[in-house]
Amino acid sequence: MSKEKKGIVESSVDAAKSLVPQTVEQTDGVLSTVVGFFNNVVLYPLKKANLTFKYKLEAFEQDLKKKIETIPTENLQEPPLMIAGPVLEALKYTYDEESLRDMYENLLASAMDSRNINHAHPSFVDAIKQMSPLDARVLSIIVQNGQLRCGEIAFFFPESGKIISHGMPKYFVVELADLCDPFVVSASISNLKRLELITIIDYKFLNKDYEELKSHSYVKERIKYFEEMDQHFSVQMREKGIEINDYGLSFARACIGKKI
Repeated sequence: MSKEKKGIVESSVDAAKSLVPQTVEQTDGVLSTVVGFFNNVVLYPLKKANLTFKYKLEAFEQDLKKKIETIPTENLQEPPLMIAGPVLEALKYTYDEESLRDMYENLLASAMDSRNINHAHPSFVDAIKQMSPLDARVLSIIVQNGQLRCGEIAFFFPESGKIISHGMPKYFVVELADLCDPFVVSASISNLKRLELITIIDYKFLNKDYEELKSHSYVKERIKYFEEMDQHFSVQMREKGIEINDYGLSFARACIGKKI
């Protein structure tokens, strides 16, 4: 290569390096690599916009340190790029949503542990992308309980023979009813089912009392609403259940940090 061409190449390399921001207060080894990647992939656009990138970098580093502190040195590894890349890219858009950020960081930490790498499935990144903060909370509660009673409640009007099924959320769960509007919670359950993280079963759990669902204050409010129409009706309930499935269990281990 001629000196002139060599000089052009070296100048181009130096110019490219100057465009890549350096990580603030990096630690050594694996953590340094991941934090540096976060700095360059996630925070670089924020630096250009003169936002609070330094705070977010330090917060991310501290979060990740805490999550990997129990990993033995011999099991600590750099996460596969097929997981680290999409996770850090997704954090650009969700870093300020604590529940979703925590899932991404847990997934990254799982991928840094050779003992848990089999649970850190690349598809989990896309699953989190399709979840809202409410979905994250609902899933966490389902994981904590393992199984939850679910009632599909409808109102039957004998005079007309009509059944109004949309008078109540399709999936009504006592343990989730107070998170927000039960109809919104039901939509969240449907989304988690669509993502195949949970399973809706069409039979009751024999060791659980389903009559308690009918006596919940929200159900009573809905009953009162129809009573004010001066119509005779009865309350019907299909007893179902919600449980975490195998795919959901792996997701929980990798992304929620649940020891199962």
